[in-house]
Amino acid sequence: MARKTREQVWHELDDMGEDEVRARLAENPAGAEHAGLVSEWLAQKARVMAELETTSLEVLKRGSSWTRVPAAVGKVALVSVAAVALGFLLARRKR
Repeated sequence: MARKTREQVWHELDDMGEDEVRARLAENPAGAEHAGLVSEWLAQKARVMAELETTSLEVLKRGSSWTRVPAAVGKVALVSVAAVALGFLLARRKR
């Protein structure tokens, strides 16, 4: 039987979703296949969410200077900054 790579396992976990992964892990913590990779994936998800929250807060703090910008442009900028932060974190993971 071929052994799965980290990327394959993480892709399967992404397909299941964090809630489903946590539920399955809670049901049978000792019998979890690839338990180390599951824990690593959950930790990575937590780091990404923390970075996105930090980035969002920084953007909101600077929001007072954006008062003349329409709300739609501000929302697009926030999503763009979050996407850049996520890309940066994922690129660092591959090194």
